[in-house]
Amino acid sequence: MKANKIILIVFLAFLFQACGTLDSKTIHINAGDTKAKVIKILGVPEDRQIKNKQEAWQYCVSGAGFGYNDHKVIWLNSGRVTGITSYKTYSPGCTGAFKTVKWESAPDVVVETRSR
Repeated sequence: MKANKIILIVFLAFLFQACGTLDSKTIHINAGDTKAKVIKILGVPEDRQIKNKQEAWQYCVSGAGFGYNDHKVIWLNSGRVTGITSYKTYSPGCTGAFKTVKWESAPDVVVETRSR
């Protein structure tokens, strides 16, 4: 009986560990980073939308939580990251679950930071 409880606890621990989001990867992306760095961290975007010098790259993790998919939009202007936004969808899998981006929501400037 005690062995069954231990097996159940270990199984649940692995199950919850498998549920993840893109947060652990996007934490390494900063404003001003290049497209190459984003691809190195997240890979090739699953959805890409372009308007003039602006781009919106979308990524998705299916089954990120209990019944939802985790989406991240990496906003770029002139090849540099300007921001990251996220949203969730409740469809089975990521295929076809990407939203059309709202360009008025796009961060449109790169904020330069300098160390002292």
